[in-house]
Amino acid sequence: MRRFGLLALAVCACSRPAPAPDVVPTASASAAPAASPSSGLSFTFADASPLGTPDAGVADLARYLDATPLGGKSVGHTSVVFKLKLSGDLEAAYKPESKRGHRRYRGEVATYRLGLALHLRNVPPALYRAFGAKELRGALAKDMGAAKLFDDEAIVTGDGKVRGAIIPWIPKLEFLPLEGAPWRARFTSWLSHDGIIPEEQRSLAGQISTMIAFDAITGNWDRWSGGNVGIDRATNTLLFIDNDGTFFEPVPPQPLAAQLALLKKVDHFSKSFVANLRAMDAVTFADATGFEVPGEPLLSPKVLSGADERKRKVLEIVDAKIKTWGEASVLSFE
Repeated sequence: MRRFGLLALAVCACSRPAPAPDVVPTASASAAPAASPSSGLSFTFADASPLGTPDAGVADLARYLDATPLGGKSVGHTSVVFKLKLSGDLEAAYKPESKRGHRRYRGEVATYRLGLALHLRNVPPALYRAFGAKELRGALAKDMGAAKLFDDEAIVTGDGKVRGAIIPWIPKLEFLPLEGAPWRARFTSWLSHDGIIPEEQRSLAGQISTMIAFDAITGNWDRWSGGNVGIDRATNTLLFIDNDGTFFEPVPPQPLAAQLALLKKVDHFSKSFVANLRAMDAVTFADATGFEVPGEPLLSPKVLSGADERKRKVLEIVDAKIKTWGEASVLSFE
């Protein structure tokens, strides 16, 4: 099996050489080593992908970095997103750098990488990929709407490339409407201190708790706007989809305040997730999100600093609850 290391990056100037930009950071979350403050992070992708499908290993993800675009159409609503048909019988969503969402594709990639570093299987793969603008435009030419959208919105670099995030297509994606009734009342009740969680919903409740804390760290202001939570029924895995609202500079203040208000209502958290957060300092956080291309960090130092500050805030909230109700009560999910 091919293996790709996570990109390394320090938040300040350092002598570490930049590794290759295009990575498929993969592996079994349970087998991933704990983060150490100074070593950087390294993971492998073993038997299961974040989508829970045993055949979506490293080699399969790597194919999305090399496949040729054969056709495509626009599938975005408020953002620029193309569904691409690729060689090798592959399909993917592609979120390019665009006038409408200048660097939002970076949020997709950074969120996936951070999810892997925190041993989460919930964030669908999102890989950095640059296409030749002429090649991609040619693939979209058969769909007049997609071609016009590309012409109007896509940002082409000086060397004729379009940068973006490529996301393997999830067939028959099912959404879980957590933002609306009755789900919102249901999960907030489960996650309250005295809440009663049905045993068959315990795994789901734990994943919702982790998603709320994870979104507070990434600054995902768009999670609760509708259609941004999926579920893989076969594995009962919650899918944290559509992450281009993360790592903004700056994060919109009102949605961030709403995130923290929701987080403060959560009284039960994953013990392993909190432990992984504690093990991640500013340097290992930056190591996890890595580079876009050699010498060019995926996220700016300002964005990384803000995310690290939000991580500390999340831990402060958790620790305050532990002080009130005890560790066993608060860290009640695995």
